[in-house]
Amino acid sequence: MDETVKLHTKQRYCTGRNAEVDGDIFKFKGESDAVGVVKILEPTSPMLNYYEYEIIDRGEKCAIGIGVGEKTYPLDRMPGWNAHGIGYHADDGKLFHHDDGGSAYGKPFGPTSDVGDRMGCGVDFETDVGYGYVNVFFTRNGQQVGESIKMKRPLRGLYPIVGMHSRGEKVRYLGHSRRLPYTVIPPMDLDTSPWSVWLRSNGVKFLEDGLTLEYCGEGLWGQDVGIAQANCHLDWTNHYFEMEILSAGKKGCLAIGLAKSTYPLHHHPGWDKGSIGYLADNGQLYKELEVGMPFGPTCTEGDRMGCGIQFPATDDMVLSNFSESDSDIERTAEFEYEKDDEEGVWSGSDSDFSGDDRDFLKQLHVKYRALMKQKSQVKGEKRTKTKETGSVCTVYFTKNGERVGSVECSVPRGGFYPVVAMLSGGEKIRVNFEPLTG
Repeated sequence: MDETVKLHTKQRYCTGRNAEVDGDIFKFKGESDAVGVVKILEPTSPMLNYYEYEIIDRGEKCAIGIGVGEKTYPLDRMPGWNAHGIGYHADDGKLFHHDDGGSAYGKPFGPTSDVGDRMGCGVDFETDVGYGYVNVFFTRNGQQVGESIKMKRPLRGLYPIVGMHSRGEKVRYLGHSRRLPYTVIPPMDLDTSPWSVWLRSNGVKFLEDGLTLEYCGEGLWGQDVGIAQANCHLDWTNHYFEMEILSAGKKGCLAIGLAKSTYPLHHHPGWDKGSIGYLADNGQLYKELEVGMPFGPTCTEGDRMGCGIQFPATDDMVLSNFSESDSDIERTAEFEYEKDDEEGVWSGSDSDFSGDDRDFLKQLHVKYRALMKQKSQVKGEKRTKTKETGSVCTVYFTKNGERVGSVECSVPRGGFYPVVAMLSGGEKIRVNFEPLTG
């Protein structure tokens, strides 16, 4: 199993009124006839498809359940009690899956669990079980329990849910990882494995080397987006990436862009705050609005779409206004000046210089003081602007290596992460994070 990632940090979870979160500990806090649910606000994805918790207090009944459910799954219902959810329960070892004619009262499935046991749940994105469906599997202490269960994948994905149903119950969230049914995947080399490129995804299938993506949603309406977000934001050393359209599918509704790390996984880049995107089918630019504006040419099968950032020059990159000869003279002339002298009046000893040199050095000193004052003002303005709106950069897009256009953007806190997206059957792309162009 890969190194775990804990997704409940930075408020990426929600709880019902009868549950609370204290660090890695999920607790029940209501009456024993109530249900407390903790939901991780990040759908399972091919990169992080499996999660576990450990029972650290059984409470009165050890009525604890693990599972997945749709985004709107109620926070007062145990996993699997309601439609569009599934759950494996510790107290009776039963499986609850209300969909597809399953019993609302559960059916025998696996062993019971108690204090010290680890319960896990994963979604199998690799096995093809029919359009719009996935397999869900469960584990106990690292070993799979029963067979995988086929269930319909909701439009916005399947979200991890933990349910508790009696006083005193506590579990420790152990984190997410990538795991296939029946098989423990050994740790990957994060420096070379292409699978380590992706941080979050929804509605896409990863092929071959992990950089080829295929849409696997239903494409029935505008928010059934298949999307993948890279795990590193763009910076000075890695400022550009491309995607090649291998198949335009039914509509060619593909997009490339940038987004904040917590961007919704059912929107094209540019449709929501903290993002920008260039769409292939209409050539429009979307910037934090679900309304585009004319921007560039359309793109189709065989085309390469690129996106990059031009960062503003930092203070260390500001070029001096002095010529080379001026700088040499400045280094030679060791003069002193009054620190409070805003006009830059010469106050040093000039006995070693001729009249012309003396006049030149005075002018040079005034020029130097003015430049330092200007840089100080610019630096102050940049600090104020960064504090209020975040740093500003220029985002540009390309088609087949040729620049299409650019737009100024405020960089969200944490940086801009590469995003690619699709929205119709048959669409397929290949992503390149190290292109020669850009």
